[in-house]
Amino acid sequence: MTKLLFALPMAILLAAPAVGGETITLTEKQQSKLDKRLEGRTAGEPQSCIGPNDQRNMTVISDDILIFSSSSHAKTIYVNKPYLGCRNADRNILSYSRPTAQLCQGEAITLVDNTIGMSVGSCAFGEFVPYTKNAD
Repeated sequence: MTKLLFALPMAILLAAPAVGGETITLTEKQQSKLDKRLEGRTAGEPQSCIGPNDQRNMTVISDDILIFSSSSHAKTIYVNKPYLGCRNADRNILSYSRPTAQLCQGEAITLVDNTIGMSVGSCAFGEFVPYTKNAD
């Protein structure tokens, strides 16, 4: 399995192969949003699961990148790249149920259409890469 190294500079990250040999492509706006969230942070070792406190806030950067945190100013945030992406994640409600309090790699995400409330697809979480604020 191919793994992305999120510690690489963002220009390299965008050109890195993703799971399945695809390439991550972000719009200028998405890239700016990602850069802002990762600014001043260092990537740690990927984790299979995150605890309930770290799931409080989820931000959809793109179909390929989700960010989880305990608050908007959390010391550590977690970047998740769903396997093979999560098509139209930014246009739908992402719903997931957990068998335990933790949220883990491989668990399913259901995409629910905002207007009709019906399921329109699904995807699965990848590894959770922690990014921690650097000491000033």
